[in-house]
Amino acid sequence: MIVEQKKHRLLKTSLVAWFLILAYGPGLFVPASVAKTGRKSMPFQEGERLSFNIYWGFLKVGETVMEVLPNTIINGQTVQHFRLKTRTTPFIDWIYKVRSEIEAFTDLDMNQSILYKKNHREANTHRDVVVTFDWENHKAAYVSFGKLEQDTEILPGTFDPLGILYYARTQNFSVTDGFERPVTDGKKCVIGRGSLLKKERIKIHGVFYDTYVIQPEMIGIEGLFEENQDARFTLWFKTDPTRIPVKINIEVFIGNIVCELISYSS
Repeated sequence: MIVEQKKHRLLKTSLVAWFLILAYGPGLFVPASVAKTGRKSMPFQEGERLSFNIYWGFLKVGETVMEVLPNTIINGQTVQHFRLKTRTTPFIDWIYKVRSEIEAFTDLDMNQSILYKKNHREANTHRDVVVTFDWENHKAAYVSFGKLEQDTEILPGTFDPLGILYYARTQNFSVTDGFERPVTDGKKCVIGRGSLLKKERIKIHGVFYDTYVIQPEMIGIEGLFEENQDARFTLWFKTDPTRIPVKINIEVFIGNIVCELISYSS
């Protein structure tokens, strides 16, 4: 009985670690350079859909889908629209059910965030968050269930935790080995830093990918890895112009949690 309870707790801990990464992790690594030129050529286009499986050891525990949705208009400004949806498998639902939908809206040139939304259900908890970006006053407003909780000062070029991942894909990893960019979840604005470790050829579900291996440094995001303070993760981006993330590995005290690309469409 004690052993079964321990296994249940370890699995719950690993799931919490993974889904916190989905909610916050992308904001912890980005290239240092900030382009100040005109309209950029983007490595992603409307209609792109990336599907991932999430594993704890050999056990599939969840699925994640990242999408580039059609441009939309916010306060008269045409913006890019991204979405990330995550869910646990039916088996894991019995242990620790998670349903999460995150949306990010950025300017067309990927210089800064405009709006961020998160609807996250995890076991018995529910978050409904909207973060608005006031660039005239350099503030982000954190709104929970329709109620303003706080304003946070933000730095020029700040992104939200999902938008920053797409911004990272616009960078040329072949000419830099340092990463730095401000990011906010609406409660705190921090500088995320990371390192480009190497280039590596990896095989996922029978497909070979040439990748850049990036290791982020997690800085200042409250609530991240409350039960796993020493957790760290590594990411693999394709070296071709799309710079698609194909794998994420999270190291925690009970082992590794891995997210692997299973399909791509555009």
